[in-house]
Amino acid sequence: MSTPTTPVPEAPFTIGTPEFVADPQAHYAWLRENAPLARTRLEYGPVSQPIWVFSRYRDCRAMLTDPRLPRSPAGGSAMTTGLPEHLRLLSIESVIMKDDPEHKRLRSLVSRPFTPRMTAKLGERVRDLAVARLDALAGQDVVDLRQEFALPIPYTVIAEMVGVDEADRPRFQSGVTALLSDRSAEGWDLQIRDLVAFTRDLVARKHDDPGDDILTGLIHAEEDGDRLSEDEVVAMVFTLVIAGYETTYNLITNAVVTLLDHPEQRTRLQQAPDDDALWRSAIEEIVRYSGPVGGTKPATAAEDIDWDGRTIPAGSSVLPLLGSANRDPDAFDAPDRFDITRSPNHHLGFGYGPHFCLGANLARLEARIAVQTLLARHPHVSLAIPRDELRLEPMPLWTRYDTLPVLLG
Repeated sequence: MSTPTTPVPEAPFTIGTPEFVADPQAHYAWLRENAPLARTRLEYGPVSQPIWVFSRYRDCRAMLTDPRLPRSPAGGSAMTTGLPEHLRLLSIESVIMKDDPEHKRLRSLVSRPFTPRMTAKLGERVRDLAVARLDALAGQDVVDLRQEFALPIPYTVIAEMVGVDEADRPRFQSGVTALLSDRSAEGWDLQIRDLVAFTRDLVARKHDDPGDDILTGLIHAEEDGDRLSEDEVVAMVFTLVIAGYETTYNLITNAVVTLLDHPEQRTRLQQAPDDDALWRSAIEEIVRYSGPVGGTKPATAAEDIDWDGRTIPAGSSVLPLLGSANRDPDAFDAPDRFDITRSPNHHLGFGYGPHFCLGANLARLEARIAVQTLLARHPHVSLAIPRDELRLEPMPLWTRYDTLPVLLG
């Protein structure tokens, strides 16, 4: 059989540039129409790397379950040599970067503490936190809803999930802030090292004095005599922070912006405060239409791959553009229309397959309860600035507003 020779086109733009971030959907539409598999570059600050991207729904979904495109290619363990501990825990040891069978083992163990009872408790706590935050904001003229409402709720939930005492919250928050910031930022390395040390100490304390929290559950999670190692527990805490905190506060923020942009859909939700099915459907549509995550961690081609007559060379970094897949007209009827009753809605906003987002259900729960509470308390909430003055943070493949100034009304 001859090797496919059809060349893979190069996109006439770089992912992550200001021009791309300003209007990613226009670039996604061009890719779907002209180069559903394309070569381009991914730019983040001073770093720029070559990347192969899929933009159509069917290709993105197929890629996410293709064993030829692992997160950690064969020989990845050699990368641990000489790697500082904090970077190893953030990369090599993270479940996000594992492949089966190790990935399946870790997912199975980490799912055990998330019982229906624990999930119900989290829902009650989210509602209490949302009410408390709105109480604290009462009487203020202009509120940055992202910083003062969307962000504190998931941060507090994560801190309580891992059993961080009130006295330790400032140190934990400093580490979490660094974990989610640019690695080139001054002091980042020292802050992450401190977060690792803090987490190891917290794990040791939970061994001696178990609590009613997820971290204790992770320490004691067992299947057929297998348990998580200390390194795996620490790495899992980092994963929970990234999956259950960063995604969630941006989802809450984006949900508010999207509903303010579509007042008829917002009114429909407000007229049905107890319609649980409608609210759940609305959150799914928000994830599809304006979800914060536009791509996954890159995979690496483990071999030369023939994809519809085109060759992806072994060793290539490959990325599914989830934000593009979720607007593919071949997968969704009128994909640019925001419809809280959309059904079916098989979006890829939380990924697909083995690496489906660990924090998806928590993000859904927190976003739904936070927005429900906000709209019930402040039914006339509105932007405090013109819509075109809202700014997205310059992060490739993320939809993150830097602020969300509102009048609570």
